[in-house]
Amino acid sequence: MKATSVRARSSKRVAAAALVVLSAVTVLAGCGFETRQQGAAVVNGEVIHEDQVEETARQLQEAKFNFPENIVVTALVASPLLHEALSQSGGWQPDATAASAIAAIPDATDTTKEFINTVALLQSGQMTTQDVARYRESLDKAKISVNPRFGELVRSEQPPVFFTIGQQRPNWILAPGGE
Repeated sequence: MKATSVRARSSKRVAAAALVVLSAVTVLAGCGFETRQQGAAVVNGEVIHEDQVEETARQLQEAKFNFPENIVVTALVASPLLHEALSQSGGWQPDATAASAIAAIPDATDTTKEFINTVALLQSGQMTTQDVARYRESLDKAKISVNPRFGELVRSEQPPVFFTIGQQRPNWILAPGGE
């Protein structure tokens, strides 16, 4: 009888330990899954959330700056890499063009401001050859993933961004002309 109760306790301990491990794995996996589900893109572990992209696109459209969401994602992916590249040279500071665009958007979110500043930087033509080289190096090292809803990241040799985000093949789920 004693051997049976020891085996029963061992079985209960093993079952309890397995339950704890399974619960921990489920919780940890769920957190990552939720982040990936809400992410428009992830750049070196930093998540760009879908709601940030949607809000930025909405604010831009209301100010008559018509940028599709995949362009918003493109600029937001490039932004931290550009900041990293420009930090060594003192960087580019937002200019009157960026300030004017931001002023046209009441209550612009930080993400909207980041988008505008990134676009203004890229359009300014003020990046030095060394800045561009550092940016391309950061881009080459970067771990970037994009939510398929926004398209695929395709690296290119076309300055100033050196990549695009968009649909590379038709979305067969949607009817032609569907959103």
